[in-house]
Amino acid sequence: MNDLVYILVLAIIVTIHEFGHYFSARIMGVKIQRVQLFFFTWYTFKPRPSTSGKASWRDTEYSIGWLPFGGYTSYAVSPYASIGDKSVYYNSKRAWQRFIISIAGVLFNLLTALIIYMMIIGMSDVGSEVGFMHELSASFEFVGYTVMGMFSNILGMLGMSGSDITISSENFALIQSFNETAMQHSFLMYIADLSCVLAIINILPIPPLDGGQALFEIYEMITGREPNANFKRIASIVGSIVFIILFWILPMIRRV
Repeated sequence: MNDLVYILVLAIIVTIHEFGHYFSARIMGVKIQRVQLFFFTWYTFKPRPSTSGKASWRDTEYSIGWLPFGGYTSYAVSPYASIGDKSVYYNSKRAWQRFIISIAGVLFNLLTALIIYMMIIGMSDVGSEVGFMHELSASFEFVGYTVMGMFSNILGMLGMSGSDITISSENFALIQSFNETAMQHSFLMYIADLSCVLAIINILPIPPLDGGQALFEIYEMITGREPNANFKRIASIVGSIVFIILFWILPMIRRV
């Protein structure tokens, strides 16, 4: 795959990821300030704001950056909002609502991979002979297989060993047929595989990743107290440093 194809696929899966946050936040009644694909803003589309007083797509700026590396969704917050006051502010929503918003991007990426795997299984020789539920079961197993395989690769990249991965015997022939068909649909497989990679990285419990934010919300659901704002700010800075060390510096050192 060349660089342009990589950027195109990255744009697709990041857009899906951010739409997961956007869609879940809209369901929760949160006003979304900005959705951006890639970093360092290049172009912004700003609709005429809504006058209804409710959260609307018109309240959101839609931007694209020139650096093809991730994206983000920002939500409206207010120092005067209180949890449960039914306003459009993100910090007025209960912990379980914010938790769903935090993990929605990851879930949308995994759902994308699941749908693509089901499509490829359906196009395979064996897949055309089995029912929908068998296809769905095999697709779930293959998503798990792919995620665990990539997680093991990440551990190996960091100098740690991952666990062995096995496939159930009833789906073995289906997976073999899947692999043969997947070679004919490399672009779709590239989208599915990178969707899994993006999901794995974002669910890591490291602030400011989605998994780190979800960890704060789990703490709040258990204790009934929101973590201190300064602590969250410091944790995000430390988490960013840890992320750079784990996924940039250490891999470079290991290649030397």
